[in-house]
Amino acid sequence: MLVAAVGFSSSSALRAQSIQGPASARVTNVSEDQPSSDQPASHVITGRLLDSSGAAIAKAQGFLLTSNNQPVAQTTTDNSGSFRFDHIAPGNYTLDFQAEGFRETRVSVNLTSKRPVALRVTMQIAVLNESITVATGDSSPFVSTEGSENQNANTIDRNALDRVPVFDQDYITTMSRFLDDNATGTNGITLVVNGIEANGPGVTPSAVQEVKINNNPYSARFSRPGRARLEIVTKNGTPAYHGSLNFLFRDSVFDATNAFAIVKPPERRQYYEGSITGPIGQSKHTSFLLSLDEDLNDQQAVIDPTALVAANSLGFGPIAQTVANPTHHFFGSGRIFHDFSNGDQFWIGYSYEHRSVENQNVGGTTLPSAGTNTHFLEHEINVSDLHQFSPHWMNQLRFLVGHFDNSAASITPDLQVAISGLFTAGGAQADSRRTEYHFDGTDFVTYATSKQQLSFGIDIPDISRRGLDDFTYREGGYTFGSSADFSAAAPTTFLIQTGRGHVTFLEKAISGFVEDNVRLKPNFSLYLGVRYYWQNYFHDDPNNFAPRVSFAYAPTAGSKMVIRGGAGFFYDRTGPSPVGDLLHFNGVNLLRFIVESPHYPVQASELSGTPSSLVTLDPRVRMPYTIQYSIGVERQVTAKSTASAVYIGNRGIDSFRSIDANAPIVGSATPPNSTLGQIRQIQSEGYLKSNALELTFRGKPSRYFSGQVQYTLSRTDNNTSGITFFPANSHNPAADWGRSDNDRLHKFDLLASSQPTRFFTFGAALSLYSGKPVNITTGADDNHDGIINDRPAGTPRNTMPGPGVISLDLNLSHDFPLSKRKEEARVITVSLNSFNVLNHPNYLTYIGTISSPLFGQPVAAQPPRRMQLDVQFKF
Repeated sequence: MLVAAVGFSSSSALRAQSIQGPASARVTNVSEDQPSSDQPASHVITGRLLDSSGAAIAKAQGFLLTSNNQPVAQTTTDNSGSFRFDHIAPGNYTLDFQAEGFRETRVSVNLTSKRPVALRVTMQIAVLNESITVATGDSSPFVSTEGSENQNANTIDRNALDRVPVFDQDYITTMSRFLDDNATGTNGITLVVNGIEANGPGVTPSAVQEVKINNNPYSARFSRPGRARLEIVTKNGTPAYHGSLNFLFRDSVFDATNAFAIVKPPERRQYYEGSITGPIGQSKHTSFLLSLDEDLNDQQAVIDPTALVAANSLGFGPIAQTVANPTHHFFGSGRIFHDFSNGDQFWIGYSYEHRSVENQNVGGTTLPSAGTNTHFLEHEINVSDLHQFSPHWMNQLRFLVGHFDNSAASITPDLQVAISGLFTAGGAQADSRRTEYHFDGTDFVTYATSKQQLSFGIDIPDISRRGLDDFTYREGGYTFGSSADFSAAAPTTFLIQTGRGHVTFLEKAISGFVEDNVRLKPNFSLYLGVRYYWQNYFHDDPNNFAPRVSFAYAPTAGSKMVIRGGAGFFYDRTGPSPVGDLLHFNGVNLLRFIVESPHYPVQASELSGTPSSLVTLDPRVRMPYTIQYSIGVERQVTAKSTASAVYIGNRGIDSFRSIDANAPIVGSATPPNSTLGQIRQIQSEGYLKSNALELTFRGKPSRYFSGQVQYTLSRTDNNTSGITFFPANSHNPAADWGRSDNDRLHKFDLLASSQPTRFFTFGAALSLYSGKPVNITTGADDNHDGIINDRPAGTPRNTMPGPGVISLDLNLSHDFPLSKRKEEARVITVSLNSFNVLNHPNYLTYIGTISSPLFGQPVAAQPPRRMQLDVQFKF
């Protein structure tokens, strides 16, 4: 985290904030009985409150006491553990901190005429009656008019992550349930690590301090709205040695059988992970953080029985129903931190990652021969620096440079045979490689007083030198509309590519932002911001200014209710794939030939008479943007819990889509320009409309519940699913208006923990979702545009209801203390997890191809009930 232990000491308040901008700790003076002095009250006490592993302790109560234990002021630590006491006169004081699950901690402070430094206070886990009690849920929330304290955010810290069921330590997937797929951009979910966009978290799970979704949704510091980004805060180095070692084990002998497996296949997973932090030598200002993990996942892919029978009967067998699909993953990261005496901080880190997967994409209707083997390798260097220029001004700089190499190789080189809605056989024809040297970074300046915080700076989401190798369909691939067409040797299309598959390019995306958060009154705050976005290759459009505004209002001082609203523009970003397509399929480099209704096998004369296809950019293309707006009410329910009701509207303007600009007109099989094949034209003419009501409860109303519950009622319609989406009729794209591919009418999520006795902690995760829609297609290319997405006459897009989700995960854990010494606590935690406890099949989708015998049926499902043993050692 960029501002790990920063504090500012002056007569004016420059709030200590992380790069993510959490709300500063609030201070209330409770007594005028302060030490007398001829000097005016001109000191500020700042610092961070951490647990023994280096994780921040949020929402802890802090009291400033005189030498005779009289209270002077009190505060609550913010989400980064930061605290602050303003306008304190010189003298001797005691800081007293109290947080549930930790020992009460006191620190002596002597304020003199010298400038005080930022404090780093560590609280130890409480040891009571031979058991360990830790914070087991979300930090206690409270309503506030701070811009970043919206109560429909989803935040979970390290302690809470250890007490809820997290499958395979994958906390990103666990928290992703609170994201909104319809709010994401072309480049997917935005991952923000310590304030900048990144490809991965940069550390292993035990070195993660906090995960946040929808925090300050209209912040101009970020490119996407709150439900389209996942923010991660990582741990810092500590002045004493602390760490965590984790072992995870799972074996299919304890699991249920996959819904489509005739015989349960053998599976096993072993996961080793840990992190350690501490001082370097005898220094109290220089520390390190080392984190490593190794994941050995021996899993199996399952083929749908009907697809298997059909493939065997048509001569593609014999085929086994299950095939090994192992994954091997290793990650290592090291960081060095240095805290300067004036509160500045610098750190630098290096990470290495390697992942290999065999038989990827096999399963459902994809036969084993059509899988791929993939390899991923990445090196990355992260640098962070925080500098305070004056009591009011500070600068935060963070950047990363990295290189990765991601390749996919088809298991067999054979040409591909796909029967719509039934199975894909032959080779995958998916050989490709992507390399990248990238730079991401941000540098911004903050000016702050007690009532205002102004920030402005530059954000560089991506400057990358990319290499894309496309060797797909070198042998070609046939598509058949049905098994009867295959038996009759009558394919719908044949696709083959030749030519130069390697291209390189420099992709640049640059942003700038200004934001101002002003407390106009004690019960009213206003946020104003604007973000500028520019990227190359898409006509270098320079007019992408995205204004943002939000407010928070409490009807009365000390009110338990806050009214919060906001609106903002958010520009999209293409990512590298569309740029690669434009460079590859320019009529010179990589040539794509789509043969309509060929012989089987295709004849040389058919290939020689087929013109090549192109990918072009609409001259009118603009960068798409989303307008999001919301209004809601937040209420303090108990001292440690809140509830909120928020309406959220989204409008996607100029959304990306593709059309065939050379598609035959209705009733013809010949394209208008017979010298060219398919002309994929990338346009920005799509539209999205979404309305949602979001109800959220979070906090700890009693000892039996600590966590968050969220229900969303929503409807999303659009006429495009993204930049690679083709309408069924390129001459009438408006006819594709219908439910979004990701539309869910109802969505309920619970993530919580409880400690009913001192002997164990209980965690639960529950997801109840209505189904996403399924698009009904004929399975053939009825309009001769080379795209197999034609719908039956009179059938709108996405009209078949898809399968819902019912998933309950449970965690039962017990702590075994190994030490009772007050200065430290060593704990072994043993957890037993059960995922999909109800063993509900949770089908992925239904087949929407009417020519398939599987029409309206599922062919793949989420995993069945699985058991997992976790052992963790903290010191």
